[in-house]
Amino acid sequence: MTPCPATGLSGAGQVQITGGGTTFTMTRDGAPYYIKGIDGGANLNLAQQYGVNSLRVYNSNNAMGTLNNAASHCMTVLLGIELSQTATDYTNATFLAAKRTEVTNLLATVKTHRALLMWALGNEIQLGAGVDNQTTWGFVQELATLIHQQDPNHPVIAALPETTTAFINHVVQWAPAIDALGLNNYANVVTTNADVARTNFTGPIIVTEWGPTGHWEAPLTSWARFIEDTSGAKGRLYKSRYETFAHTGRILGDYVFLWAQKIERTPTWYGMFLETNADLGIAGESLPTVDTMAFEWSGAYPANRAPDVTALTLGGKVATDSVTLTAGQAVQALVTATEPDGDTMSYVWEILEDPMQVDTLGRPEAREPRVGTPQRGTVPMLDVTAPAAAGQYRLFVYVLDGKGHAGTANIPFRVN
Repeated sequence: MTPCPATGLSGAGQVQITGGGTTFTMTRDGAPYYIKGIDGGANLNLAQQYGVNSLRVYNSNNAMGTLNNAASHCMTVLLGIELSQTATDYTNATFLAAKRTEVTNLLATVKTHRALLMWALGNEIQLGAGVDNQTTWGFVQELATLIHQQDPNHPVIAALPETTTAFINHVVQWAPAIDALGLNNYANVVTTNADVARTNFTGPIIVTEWGPTGHWEAPLTSWARFIEDTSGAKGRLYKSRYETFAHTGRILGDYVFLWAQKIERTPTWYGMFLETNADLGIAGESLPTVDTMAFEWSGAYPANRAPDVTALTLGGKVATDSVTLTAGQAVQALVTATEPDGDTMSYVWEILEDPMQVDTLGRPEAREPRVGTPQRGTVPMLDVTAPAAAGQYRLFVYVLDGKGHAGTANIPFRVN
C-alpha cells in the first residue's frame, strides 16, 4: 500500500482512460490507477488503513464536503448525479431544468477538485417502469456532453443494474458520450467481462456495486421468503468473487457494497457493519466481509478479526427446510460460530416480523417490528417460543467478540 502524504490526496487529479478491445488502462495524473473502492462514506479512517483509494456517492449533496473529506483520507470520489427512476420526469421541463442547473453548478465548483475521479449519471434508472427509453437516455447523453464540454479531465459513466443486454445496448445507442459502463453486479459479478462481451458495448467497465448474493438471487422458503447467507459465508463469497473478477479484462476497478449499514430485506443483508442499536447492545461492529476486503486491498488481515458464523438452526432445521411452527411451540435455536482470535463470544437474539411490503428500487427500508424482547447470553443456543400470532417471522443472532467485531445469521420461519 502506497503511503499517503500528510497533506492528503496529492496531484491535480487529471483522469484518462486509454486502450481498446479487451485491454483498458486508467491513469490519474499519468500514473496507473486501479479503483479499490467502497460504496458509502462511513468509517473512512478504517477504509484508508486497509488501502481503499476511492469512494462512491450516489448524489451531489454536499459535494464539496465529500470531496474534501475524501481527499483528506487519500481517496478519490465517483460523484453521483441522482437521476429519476420515474419515466414522466424526463418529459417534465421543471425536472430537466433543475438537473441541468445542478450539473452546471457542480462543474463551476468541483470540476478541478483533486479528489474528483469520475461523474456517474444516475443509478439503475431503468428499474423505474418505462424509464429505459430513448427520451430518458437522450437526457443522459445531453448531461454527459455538457460535462465533457466543460471538464475534459474526468470520465462520465452511467451505473446500470447488472449486465442486462438490452439495457446496455440502449446506452450504447442513445448515450454514446458515456466513457465507461458502471455495473451493479452481485452473484454474477464473476462473469462480468463475458456478459458485457455479448452486448454492443466495446468500452471499459467499472463495477459500481458488488457484494453478497442479492436477495433476488437467493434461495427461497416454500412461502417465498429470501434466505440470507451467514456472515461467514458472505466473507468467503466476497473473497472468491473478488479474486475472480478484479483486475481482469476491461474492468478498471470496483466499489464494494456496502461500507456502511442499510436495511434492505433485513438489517444485515448488505451492510459490512452492524447498525447501532441500543436495545440490542450493538454499535456498528465490523463483519467478516470487512476482514476479507482488508486482506484483498492491503495483503494482510486485521490484527483482530470477526467471529466466523457458519450455521443457524431452529428446531434442528436450517432455513432451506422451510421451518414452520405452531403458535407457542417451544424449540431450540443453535448457532455455529468460531472465533479466529480466541476472544470470548457473546450472543444477542431477536425475532422480527418478516417484511410483507418491500421497496423494489433499492432504497433503505424501515426496521420491521420486533416480537418480544432481545435475549442475551454467553452460550450459542436459545430456547425459543414461537409467537402467538400466525405470520411470517425471522430469528436473528448477533455474535459479538467484545472488540468491535461481529458475525450474524438469521432464519425465516412461519407460524400457523
